[in-house]
Amino acid sequence: MRRAPAIEKDISDITEEDIRVSVIGTVIRKDPIQYSMIIDDGTGSITVLGDRLFDVQTVVRVVGRPQTRGNPLINAEIVQDFSDFDLELYKRVKELEQ
Repeated sequence: MRRAPAIEKDISDITEEDIRVSVIGTVIRKDPIQYSMIIDDGTGSITVLGDRLFDVQTVVRVVGRPQTRGNPLINAEIVQDFSDFDLELYKRVKELEQ
């Protein structure tokens, strides 16, 4: 069985039509009771439900299935630590690509 490709998106650009997305952002809050965290990429924030929590201020990449009805969230399939990732350089490259 093939998975849908994860489309790289800004959080603010996630729509109901998206099946699988990839977002990079900074953890701004984590909730160990609900086992969730909120990440922010500068364009918006979204709740991530996954099997691993990261500390606040950690940069992560999340690949998963978004849900935009109600409170937007991503059911994470993969959550990667991107602490060594140059987020500012990434944003500049994205601006040049547009």
